[in-house]
Amino acid sequence: MIDNSRGYHMQRIGLSVCLMSMALFAMAPAEAAEKVTYAVATSNISVGHAAQSSIPLAQGYWKDEGLDVDVVGLSGATAGIQQVASGQVEFATVGGDALLIARAKGLKVKAVYVYARQSIYRIVVPENSTIKTLADFKDKTLGVPDMSAGSAPYARAALASAGVDPQTNVKWLSIGIGGQAANAFRQNVVDGWAAWDTVIASLENNGFKLRYIDPPWLNEILGNVIVAREETIAKNPDLVIKVARGIAKSSVFGLANPDATLRNHWKMYPETKPSVMNDETFREGRHIFNSRFDLTKREPGVKWGENVPAVWKRMADISIQEGLIPKNFNVEAAYTNQFISEINNFDQKKIEENAKSSNW
Repeated sequence: MIDNSRGYHMQRIGLSVCLMSMALFAMAPAEAAEKVTYAVATSNISVGHAAQSSIPLAQGYWKDEGLDVDVVGLSGATAGIQQVASGQVEFATVGGDALLIARAKGLKVKAVYVYARQSIYRIVVPENSTIKTLADFKDKTLGVPDMSAGSAPYARAALASAGVDPQTNVKWLSIGIGGQAANAFRQNVVDGWAAWDTVIASLENNGFKLRYIDPPWLNEILGNVIVAREETIAKNPDLVIKVARGIAKSSVFGLANPDATLRNHWKMYPETKPSVMNDETFREGRHIFNSRFDLTKREPGVKWGENVPAVWKRMADISIQEGLIPKNFNVEAAYTNQFISEINNFDQKKIEENAKSSNW
């Protein structure tokens, strides 16, 4: 008679080991997502900022990259840059001119992605104002959301280019945004307002008829950029790619389906949702959306986030001319294109198709 007991016991031992391994595998925690803090340099995270907030969070673009991103709002570009430079947040969107000024002061932050490809900053006056040109601001009061906002250095450069000394010929006043700015206009506390696209669009939605007073070089400079510490860029390049790629995908999604973006953003940021939902409030929402998303559209042949050296040089030349940065400033050290190819490594057509079929 053949004794099969030994083989039987070996099979049982093997099965037990296998089951134990499976149990241990099931009990093992999944690899933790890398925590990241991303700062939008405004406390008003409107639908215009959806590609940096609601879209990548709700679509899971950052989650797919293995990231757990916390989006926060900060008051102004200066605060955004300081928070990045000190390591309090990993990334922030700020105006390109504010970045140049920060680097001139020795802060080791750098642009890794161009988000708005034209200036987000504008100077506006009431439609019936006697101010027709920048030169007319001499001896007038110009409001800004606050003096740390990126619109402040933009306005200083714009005024100086028109022969108006921003230090002595203009009175500056911090008037906030939204209702505070509206009241400042209604009460004639200010003659004009230097702010950014989305908050100006919001004021227009509230019935204000505004006229834009622009410098001749408005379309020659870039808008805002994503910045990171040089240490982060050197030590964690994959993190830069993953965060920026999520924003690039989100830009594609938003442009492909603005209305779905509106509905999702209002769901995730209910404080930005209109109290009444109708065709008019959707029109107003699209006005805010377009004020920023139109600026993200790329020039022919340019990739998502790509820095164009000639545009940076033009911005630096303007800043040097107006005394905002020194003549020997090295503008090429303020940005990098080293991650652009990897950032653009995704199927844009698939993102567009997903956006158009979205059930948001």
